[in-house]
Amino acid sequence: MTSSVPEPLAEGTLSATPLGHVLLSVQKKGLSGTLAIWPDDERPGQDRILFRNGIPAIGRFIDPASDLEHGMLHIFSRQTAPYAFYEADLVGESEGTLRGAVDIFALIANSLRADVPKDAAVRVIRKLGEGAHRIKARSPLARFALQANEVAFVELMRAEPAAAPTLIEQFGDRKVAQRMLYLLAITDCLEAYAPASQQKLRAVRGATPPKPRVSTPPGPRASVRAPKSKSPTDRRSAPPNERESALPRADSVLPASLSNLPPSRTLSGEIVAPRSLPPAPPPSLSPELTKRWGEVSRVIAMMDRQNYFEMLGVKESAESADISKKYMTLAKTWHPDRLPSELAALRPWVEEIFHLFTVANDTLTDTKKRVEYQKSVMQGGGTPEADRKLGVMVEAAINFQKVDVLVKRRRYDEALRICESAMSVVRKEADYPAMKAWILLLRDGIDEEETEDEIRSLLRTTFKINPDHVHGHFVRAHFLKRQGDHDKALKHFMKVAKLDPNNLEAAREVRIGTMRHARGRSSAPPPAMDGKLPNFLGKFFKK
Repeated sequence: MTSSVPEPLAEGTLSATPLGHVLLSVQKKGLSGTLAIWPDDERPGQDRILFRNGIPAIGRFIDPASDLEHGMLHIFSRQTAPYAFYEADLVGESEGTLRGAVDIFALIANSLRADVPKDAAVRVIRKLGEGAHRIKARSPLARFALQANEVAFVELMRAEPAAAPTLIEQFGDRKVAQRMLYLLAITDCLEAYAPASQQKLRAVRGATPPKPRVSTPPGPRASVRAPKSKSPTDRRSAPPNERESALPRADSVLPASLSNLPPSRTLSGEIVAPRSLPPAPPPSLSPELTKRWGEVSRVIAMMDRQNYFEMLGVKESAESADISKKYMTLAKTWHPDRLPSELAALRPWVEEIFHLFTVANDTLTDTKKRVEYQKSVMQGGGTPEADRKLGVMVEAAINFQKVDVLVKRRRYDEALRICESAMSVVRKEADYPAMKAWILLLRDGIDEEETEDEIRSLLRTTFKINPDHVHGHFVRAHFLKRQGDHDKALKHFMKVAKLDPNNLEAAREVRIGTMRHARGRSSAPPPAMDGKLPNFLGKFFKK
């Protein structure tokens, strides 16, 4: 650096302060000047980014880049490089500079999907502590351009604020959960949360704050003993709130959640997402208008399964000029304003047809959009039907997280409604019948023959779809245990332990059952003596 270069306002290394933190600091303080980042290797020069009031404006980069955003994105891969911020324009207007609109939030979210600075993430998540956190109201989540699994994590946090370790364990995908907690924390989208009862208690006492809520670990470790109060019949006739809070019978303790079990890959079953089509034409229409009505119905139904090339009737190798020419021809025919007044009832479908043609043209005449779209087509997507089914699948995945949270809170009726709604649109997916069977077992037990038969039917459906479904075998084991068939229950616990070696409940049941078989006994607990278990076995079966 020459003597004409001013002293830096701030400097450091990316190993101590990751680039995302540096960018957020510049943005928050509204700084104007140049951020220089040196390469990790011995190459000369620096990447330089000019900020104006905290917003990236111009950049000059060592490695070639298509635009300002991609040039900045490449720098995130550096781990130990030094950086410095100068209150001066050290970029200039010479050849090779790049401009463009860059949203810091979206840029950081995109960079974290490739690589998370582990040390920084650990520090940030550890700083959240054991207290519950929630997403702040009016947080700019739309700026992150969240993906489906990230949206699911946000929905989980909104459904039940909890401590960071609990959220990571509940969500199932640890990498996504940790990445999202880190992202939301550094962008100031999280705040501490205390239930209303704790807030009221704190206000009344006015002394030291209450201890942070300790969340009971999910899954089989979270067994809760229920008092012997109402019979299943009483629970069914009780008010909804009272019935949802009822606990299982005391003679069979069940874990509160299935969340410790891994999800069965992704929701990949048969998706039912029908589209709305025009009704039959009125009999009063003329033959010409009736023919036009039928054409609208035929085209909208046909376009639902077509990709953009097929919609416009062009080859995948077609030039942009040819695509635009074909679009203009179709636009003249299908513009909603050209629809006869007698066919006004068809306007919503004609508007959709015109919209699809317009989107197809915009996508295929833009080089970048076209490349990304062709990747989607190669993967089996790119049609309105595929997009609609993807939306249904994402919503179903989010709802599955909601169901698990509701079950933990014993809001069984609400969980059943969501589960049944999801089952109506996502078929041939084993997760949902297994979860419904679990909810029924928790809420109603097996005292009623109708409930018992429904649980059996749901489990048969589960295993027909996936014979090795971990959730299904776990529910089946507890179902058989409630029936008193401990030997068969043990076989299913063994299956769970084989499929999921980390399942502590299944491992414990297998260990105890194996010990009993080794001694020549049934795997069932011994009969109670005066209502109590023998002391030397009580520690194993204490409720």
